[in-house]
Amino acid sequence: MLFMGIINKISITNAEAEDVLAKKMKKRELTYEQQLAYEFLKNTAKLSVTNAKKLGEELKELGLKDEQTMNIINLMPEDELTLKLILKKDKELKSGLLKSILGVLKKYK
Repeated sequence: MLFMGIINKISITNAEAEDVLAKKMKKRELTYEQQLAYEFLKNTAKLSVTNAKKLGEELKELGLKDEQTMNIINLMPEDELTLKLILKKDKELKSGLLKSILGVLKKYK
């Protein structure tokens, strides 16, 4: 019997997940669930893999955690209220930080 388990866990953006599935699709047929995920990602990923990585680096320079960065990249909020909802776990968000994040996001829209 073959046992599959989690060896390593990393956060990736929707664009990166779409790219992984696209590469897998070239090698073999995707399972039903993978095909559904691929179609969803193809329709909802807002950035290319390259731009998502660049944006992630810029957001991390602002002091954001990986999970926060991935959520922001995947959702690409357009206003401060939406950004606050994404980062709601962090109670002490300064308005200056929120404006800095939105400024970085504008470069990638």
